[in-house]
Amino acid sequence: MKDFEQALGIDPERLAADADRFFARLDDLPGDAVTVRAESADGWVSVLYDSAAGVRDLRLNPRAMRMDSDRLAGTILDVLRQAREQAEAGERRRAEERLGAGNALFGERRFIGERLRDATGPLQDNLERANATIDRLRNLLRP
Repeated sequence: MKDFEQALGIDPERLAADADRFFARLDDLPGDAVTVRAESADGWVSVLYDSAAGVRDLRLNPRAMRMDSDRLAGTILDVLRQAREQAEAGERRRAEERLGAGNALFGERRFIGERLRDATGPLQDNLERANATIDRLRNLLRP
């Protein structure tokens, strides 16, 4: 385990314990999705967004229809992005409240992913060298 910890810079025992707590508490999470409403600065575009179902409602003020199409499309996309980010942040807060904010699965997720991706390159190189060595040995042992 120490080799793993030194190679990746994370404590695998802590990660495993956090994962156990995470999965044990999943049943405690309420099934309700986080729903938010986001609105453009001028109030002409409004989106109701649900973290489970996505866009639930899109409202356009009649004045928004006078905007040029590129500006309207950009405004809609901006409001959708804002609503999605708010819903995701709400889901994260709710999960952290239920599962513990110090859980390594939350705080170190990006770090762990980067370290694992970094480790796969050398691992792949080692596997390719091992396969080549095995092939050479097979060729030497064949009559």
